[in-house]
Amino acid sequence: MSGIDVTIELPEDETPGELIKGYFTLMRAFGWDLYVTSHFMLKDELGPKWFSSRIAELKQADPKNWRPNHRFEPQDPGVILRDYIHEQDSPYLSVFGRQFQKQAAAKKILAARNTWFHFGDDPTTAQLEEAAKVVRGFVQTSDMHIAGRIDVLIERLSDLRTGRYPTDAVASSAVAVPAVAEPEPLDAPEDLPRPSIGGTWVGLIPELRYRMTRAGDVVHPETMESVRSRVTGDFADKVRAWTAVEPRGRELWIDTDGAVGGFIGTTPRLLGYLGPDPEGDIARGFFTPHFYVVDGDEIVDVDSGDRLGSDVAATMENGTSFQITTYGDVLVIDGVHEVERVAIVRPDQWFAGHLNA
Repeated sequence: MSGIDVTIELPEDETPGELIKGYFTLMRAFGWDLYVTSHFMLKDELGPKWFSSRIAELKQADPKNWRPNHRFEPQDPGVILRDYIHEQDSPYLSVFGRQFQKQAAAKKILAARNTWFHFGDDPTTAQLEEAAKVVRGFVQTSDMHIAGRIDVLIERLSDLRTGRYPTDAVASSAVAVPAVAEPEPLDAPEDLPRPSIGGTWVGLIPELRYRMTRAGDVVHPETMESVRSRVTGDFADKVRAWTAVEPRGRELWIDTDGAVGGFIGTTPRLLGYLGPDPEGDIARGFFTPHFYVVDGDEIVDVDSGDRLGSDVAATMENGTSFQITTYGDVLVIDGVHEVERVAIVRPDQWFAGHLNA
């Protein structure tokens, strides 16, 4: 087994930032738990790549609601719950059951999710506590894994709301507070499929570290042999995409299936592949810091006002705002976490320097 970090961060006070931190990590942990629980239940019957097969089926059968160019991540709780609630042939019905109360809880979780990041009124401790209780109810009745972690969050929120946290001793720093042991990561099966490029690496990390050279090569640390001969496609373009966000220590690892990984900060990430990228991976890499808007047949860089005549403009309505990834994937974000790729561009087709050419 490998481990997935499903830490739920505990708010230190009732400010919006602390509450949003708690909500975000709650839903992140819940999403992974939904996915891993489903994988354990469905992989024998439907195969280890059941999720990608299910999404392909939905996109073909109902392209209006499951749009073909959208990215649907398995650890996004909205994706699994949406299928579970609305699709009569959903495989998740066999995982979580058909009870009215269970589906009602799923609907409440989705409704709350869609309101948390539409910034009107500030979130409240009571709102987060209620959201956590609904999620905990779903988790508890589904024999999932993170109920204990949610209990700790609910206790902290109750203490904040009633003034029991922080205690006088904590506030005055007069008494040392004993450290709380960090719970173990969520066990994940070794056959859990790869995430999208840029996602958190799932599974064991190879020990061997390949080195990036200043000349733009990737070499074995002992033999200094380049990986160039193992790469399918343009080698320089591959390396540029893998290292557009520089990995920690300028080191990469390569797994047996050709997946390339590295630490971005403290998080292990899937950075790409020696061979072709998966066809369904439509939002590869990381967002660049630039924002753009369509103006007629031109693209405008929002920060500088620079303009670029581009065929990409014809793929979107006038006035559409969008971003681009380090892989050149042109992405429109529609709604909550709905990501659609409308084009792919090379560095020589885009604003100079924006893709780290």
